[in-house]
Amino acid sequence: MVISSLTNPKIVEVTKLYDKKYRRLTNRYVIEGARLVTDAIKHGAKLVSLYVRESNAQDYDFAFLDSDIQTVVSDKVFAKMCDTVNSQGVLAVVERSESELTKPTGNCLVLDGLQDPGNVGTLIRCAVACGFTDIYAVNTVDLYSPKVIRSAMSAHFCVKLHELDSIEQAFSLLENVQTVSAHMEGENVFSAQFSKRVALILGNEGNGLSDFSLKHSTKTVALPMENGFESLNVAVAGSVIMYQIYSQNSNMRR
Repeated sequence: MVISSLTNPKIVEVTKLYDKKYRRLTNRYVIEGARLVTDAIKHGAKLVSLYVRESNAQDYDFAFLDSDIQTVVSDKVFAKMCDTVNSQGVLAVVERSESELTKPTGNCLVLDGLQDPGNVGTLIRCAVACGFTDIYAVNTVDLYSPKVIRSAMSAHFCVKLHELDSIEQAFSLLENVQTVSAHMEGENVFSAQFSKRVALILGNEGNGLSDFSLKHSTKTVALPMENGFESLNVAVAGSVIMYQIYSQNSNMRR
């Protein structure tokens, strides 16, 4: 059976998930594209439902999934369900993996008021690549918005994500963890020494770190720059710092 009605309850349910409040109410979110859907399955994410565009029905084989969660929809209906312009013809509704708000089990990333979805998605992706175990997002853009999901490229399935309203609450979980803030007046990140367990704190794109983060950080670090530059995009700077932490941690384990 192919769904062709835009008012079908299943279709309405999916479109409502593009609203942040409804995502939080239901603890569900939408992923689009073959790569994201395949990776979600690979990493054991709980798929609530899966939809394939009628014109792409022969392109995907999800026979190993429960048939009850799979639905083919007309091209017109699928277009209504999508957030992207050039869709690959497959999307899924995923249940959020609720991580208990606990202390990090390894290195972690603290996002202190970041608002750009592309930056946040890139940082989540890099954190996973560097083996960070937890991400604490404080007053930050919704981690499950479509743009963040796309930028993170499946990293959501590989790290514990925590959304908080208070930076004080985040720091209360960082006992016995070296708290390192990225700040333009900090020491050179390439000569800085990091502990075995580090919490990297990154501030808002325009206003930087909160006063609380600066005051309570163990140290601040910065990237050396030439030609009069003072700062870089937070996703770029944060990624470089995470790799420097990762490099030192890797040497400690040898």
